[in-house]
Amino acid sequence: MPEKKQGEEVMNLDPGLDRNLERLDEDLQIMEKHAAELAEAEESIQESMKKRDREYKDEKFHSIPRARKHVR
Repeated sequence: MPEKKQGEEVMNLDPGLDRNLERLDEDLQIMEKHAAELAEAEESIQESMKKRDREYKDEKFHSIPRARKHVR
């Protein structure tokens, strides 16, 4: 938390916070280097999720034969 002394702003940073920020910077650099691979992996995951959702909905909501579907 910043503290003010004689008109100057002095920041007291936790050493653990510095390590966390450094690790985040390293992670971001790695992600930037491998952006294409990450995008491809994300796309394949999203496609598999869509496929699974579609299969689930087909199984649960479209399993009743059409002739009986709207008959009470």
